[in-house]
Amino acid sequence: MTSGAAGDLARPSVVALGVDIGSTNLKASLVGIGDTVTGLAVCTRPTPRDADELVRSAADLIRTVLVSAPEAPAAIGIASMAESGVPLGAGDLPLRAVLRWDGDDDPRDLDAILDGLGRDAVYAATGVPALPKAPLAQWARLRRTDPDVWAGLSRWAGVADLLGLALTGELATDHTLAARTMAYRTADGGDRFDPDLLAAVGLRPDQLPEVRRPGEAAGRITAEAASRTGLPAGVPVHIAGHDHAVGAWASGARRPGEVADSLGTAEALLRVLREPLDPERVRPTGMSLTRTVSGEPALLAGSANAGALVRWWFAHRIDAREAGDVIDEVGRLGPAPTGLLVLPYLAGRQTPQPDRRPDVRILDEDDREADPRAYPVPVLARAMLEGLALHARWMHEEQSALAGPAHPPLRILAGPGGGNEPWMRLKAQVFAAPARLTSATEPVASGAALLAASREGLLPGEPPALAGVPLPRDAGDPYQQMFERFVAAASGAALAREGER
Repeated sequence: MTSGAAGDLARPSVVALGVDIGSTNLKASLVGIGDTVTGLAVCTRPTPRDADELVRSAADLIRTVLVSAPEAPAAIGIASMAESGVPLGAGDLPLRAVLRWDGDDDPRDLDAILDGLGRDAVYAATGVPALPKAPLAQWARLRRTDPDVWAGLSRWAGVADLLGLALTGELATDHTLAARTMAYRTADGGDRFDPDLLAAVGLRPDQLPEVRRPGEAAGRITAEAASRTGLPAGVPVHIAGHDHAVGAWASGARRPGEVADSLGTAEALLRVLREPLDPERVRPTGMSLTRTVSGEPALLAGSANAGALVRWWFAHRIDAREAGDVIDEVGRLGPAPTGLLVLPYLAGRQTPQPDRRPDVRILDEDDREADPRAYPVPVLARAMLEGLALHARWMHEEQSALAGPAHPPLRILAGPGGGNEPWMRLKAQVFAAPARLTSATEPVASGAALLAASREGLLPGEPPALAGVPLPRDAGDPYQQMFERFVAAASGAALAREGER
């Protein structure tokens, strides 16, 4: 666990607390909000897979950060990874470990649902790409593979909803999380999941959380939760929403054309739209039609291949070297592109050209398979970071093709990954556009706190964005040629596999 506290700070006008249940780490952040957002304390620990342990760990983190509170938090926000949750039985007790978005990718149950409901119709209603991680598919799989748990299921809670239930006694969720389930009509909104979509897997709307509208709290801290966490009873709790959506809003991406690049285990580019796009144009790209935390239409491009690939690479591709030493050496390399192309698809590709098959390859300057033994470890590591940045640029340009030019700067939320200076510098250079790095250590947790205070009406006027710094970049676009090669190579691999089928 790590923690940090502010020193001699002026008393903030509002103190708020945020929790972010991430794929890798669970975080709690205490902030003071005035004209700016000041970090008061942050604590993190690995995200448990056991549902009860998840709630206990969150309570422990909350109690720890409260030591640094100049006053009791006036509002609490909970953000989380999407597509992850747990079945609850009698007394709302978890029936098994958390079902996560990065678990089973067997497509059989998803395909059966889409064949029954109609693929185009489901996408038009929900805006969700057809992926096995969607909870609607997970519920069908659970019913098929674990009938005993399914028979005991009374209600379902997403991971943010589970913590909200423990703190308030109310089972509620946010529309940005509901929108990731494939069981909520995102275009229509509303406070309930869709009965027809749920019926496809044998569930009813009363077994799902109530969907709170922006500004509606999930509930208030109960006396029991107060004793476990150190929070005062009665403090309002908001399900802030999907981690990428919360971070985008907190970074300042709030108006049409503004874009946030949210980096964690996965990566997502969220672009605020002026008006909804035609689902028939968007569906083939693998992107999602969703909404921002404040309800505006948005376009979401996601990739599972971000921090997860970096961790895998440094575990398997650097021999016995220390990761920190390799990153330092990457930082000392010259500014010129390596010329090597790394296709970074450890978990397949969701967008722009969906392809479920993993594909991590290294191509030389002639786009032939490269022998990694012929290149120094730092050069290969830089090429891997270039590959991730080139794929993010591909998502960004495909978004622009659908929604028009973006309004700079690109707001990058990298959390602890922001400390990887070579990666951040590469992203700014590869995108060939101004970029701003949000400097909060845990931007989603801090953003959840900021959003909760805003939704509670505690921040008059436009809420401040999290602090950030512009990323330096050289003039020009030295990666243009590599980008064209990258798209051709990634597209060609997809077409070749399509031909094999």
